[in-house]
Amino acid sequence: VRRFELVPEIINYTIQDPDVGYKLEGFDKDYKIMMQSELRSIEYTNLPAGEYTLHLAVFDSGRDNILEERLYRIVKKQEIYDNAWFVLYVIVVAMLFGIWMAASILQAINRRRFEAQQREIALKDKQLEMGNQTILAIANTVDAKDTRTSQHSLRVSIYSYLIGKELGLSDEECNNLEKAARLHDIGKIGVRDVVLNKPGRLTDKEYEEMKSHVNRGAEILKGFTLIDHAAEGAMYHHERYDGKGYPQGLKGEEIPLYGRIIGVADAFDAMTANRVYRKQMDFDYVLNEMKNGRGTQFDPKFVDILLGLIEKGKIDLKKLYAGGGPDSDEEIGSQTAATT
Repeated sequence: VRRFELVPEIINYTIQDPDVGYKLEGFDKDYKIMMQSELRSIEYTNLPAGEYTLHLAVFDSGRDNILEERLYRIVKKQEIYDNAWFVLYVIVVAMLFGIWMAASILQAINRRRFEAQQREIALKDKQLEMGNQTILAIANTVDAKDTRTSQHSLRVSIYSYLIGKELGLSDEECNNLEKAARLHDIGKIGVRDVVLNKPGRLTDKEYEEMKSHVNRGAEILKGFTLIDHAAEGAMYHHERYDGKGYPQGLKGEEIPLYGRIIGVADAFDAMTANRVYRKQMDFDYVLNEMKNGRGTQFDPKFVDILLGLIEKGKIDLKKLYAGGGPDSDEEIGSQTAATT
């Protein structure tokens, strides 16, 4: 309890009004003395826990001597917070609560961070998928314009991926190269159909218009951020290793890597596919032309890689033209495998 009240009573057999007093031993230092008629209830508040003795006494007229006294034992039990260890208990509980709160907050933060990361991953996956669909749509648009070279860009992307893989490029770089190769002829969108699909020999003016597709393609792709070096593949795949190509007449390794790889893949497919102006060439003749072009038209190491892929059976024209596609995702990259 915080407050308790005592109501003492002193029975007096005389007509006098004696002096009386009380003292709570353990709390009061001295007696509180008064006349009996003035004695009222005794009240204490907020006493510490412990044992006390209430002294109730009758004094002489000089208030010096006690004539009669009674003692009453009072015990106030300890509450839990009165124990010495309670402070430590409170500190430990507070620490545990603080740890729990901190862990809960950290868990909530990590959960929100994880959910945000999952949303970001999902968004990036969606953007990547949209980007791949965009690339595929653009490539198909280009192939659709050239009615006699169906899926040319797809096959060039397959060959380019395989060359890059054999060269030792990372999976990410090979996939990027594959996508760049899908768009290497995007500039043909700006070439008139009458020129693009002309069955006979092109005039000089028409040939110049046809050659302009590399510049047009580079211009279209210069701000395209979904694929690294996509503009290089479009611009430089008709450069020659000996410097006699177009549009800039670059020589050797002055030609960017993507241009040299896609150039080999593009020429190989051009000779092995039906074209508007001729039928598919004999395969032995194509292989001989590729070998003859080492160091002149083509980077020799990429020709050697292409021929090695054919020898190993990783490039199978019968299977490609039959629509079967390569054997595994690893051979052509995830996007090409799905498309094929």
